[in-house]
Amino acid sequence: MIFKEKLTKLRKSNGMSQEELAEKIEVSRQAISKWELGDSIPDSDKIVALSKIFNVTTDYFLKDEIENPTATIIIQDSSEKKIIISKLLRFFETLSYAIGLLVAWTIWIKECNKFLYCEGRAPMGAVAILIGFLVQSLGIACHSFANYFHKSKLTLGQTYLNLIFLVFIPLSTLFTMCLNFRLAPYPYY
Repeated sequence: MIFKEKLTKLRKSNGMSQEELAEKIEVSRQAISKWELGDSIPDSDKIVALSKIFNVTTDYFLKDEIENPTATIIIQDSSEKKIIISKLLRFFETLSYAIGLLVAWTIWIKECNKFLYCEGRAPMGAVAILIGFLVQSLGIACHSFANYFHKSKLTLGQTYLNLIFLVFIPLSTLFTMCLNFRLAPYPYY
């Protein structure tokens, strides 16, 4: 469907005469008639005004391949949904990194409290680290899915927070192993 057909269809379906439409967008009735006959095309500001009056997008008027005025709205809703899903996944990404770190600490501290000293508790440290990494891997999956839905970038604060949460266990484990020859998910002196 081309512009002249779309305009005529929308005007008639909304019960407007050419004069009523002309008054609303401040042109003559003859201008509306010429547009509907295909003798001329409105300026861009008039197309924007028409789209507001009929509650359709300007794409509906400008692109001949769009037959249904609601089709463009559905596409926009779908795009907005993808952005919202992406933002939620980004939130869960950061949350799972933090929870993974807390889980590793909790398991380690719980096991250490059973004994007066944590000497020789390397296997439990390994379990704590492994479980922490498994929880954090959910964050990595959320990151991948968020990129699939929408290629939005993280804020600088989110990026630093994710980096701290994700790198803390490996760095502290390496630090503890090198200095104390123990396996722990946090720096252990």
